[in-house]
Order: sequence, then C-alpha cells, then structure tokens
Amino acid sequence: MRKLHFTGEITLDQIFQDYKMEIYDNILLTIQDNYKKDEISEINVVNITINGKEHVWNLTKDKIVTLLNRCIDFYKSPDLEQYEKCQICLDIINNLTNNKKQQVY
Repeated sequence: MRKLHFTGEITLDQIFQDYKMEIYDNILLTIQDNYKKDEISEINVVNITINGKEHVWNLTKDKIVTLLNRCIDFYKSPDLEQYEKCQICLDIINNLTNNKKQQVY
C-alpha cells in the first residue's frame, strides 16, 4: 500500500476528491495483493498523512466485494472507461464468490 503525504491546508474530503484515481488504484492493488491471504482478516487500503497526522482506512475481508463494486462503478465512468481494471475487480469478486461456495459444500 502506498502512503500519501500532504502538508498545508487540505482536508480528507479534498484529498479524496482530487486524488480519486490514485486512491482507487491503490485500493485495487492492495486488495489484489492481499485478498487470498487467509491469515489476514483486515487490509489497510488507504494511508494518508496530513501535516504529520496519519489517517488509515482498514477494510475487513467481508467488505472486499462491496468495495470492489464501488471500484467498478468508478472505473467504468464515461470519464475513465478503464475496463481492464473493472475486469480485475470482477475476477477477484468471482474468485471470492467461488471460494465461498466451495467452502459451504
């Protein structure tokens, strides 16, 4: 996970608005690198430091699919049309869904 550092008069809302692509890319890469690790129950997906104060967004494994669906909505917007990233999200969702079905049987 990449850490974002800022100084000066900036809020978390401004950062999320101005750096959406970088944040969503970081979320996707972090999930992609960690979702198969059984020993991890929580993933740090966003780490932002503003004037030395750290803000960390953690994601529990049961919320991964929800966040990936948000990523898909973001990437498929007419401004971006980054369908290859949408496909990565869908592949992870399918993998997680198939694994849950196999565990039930």
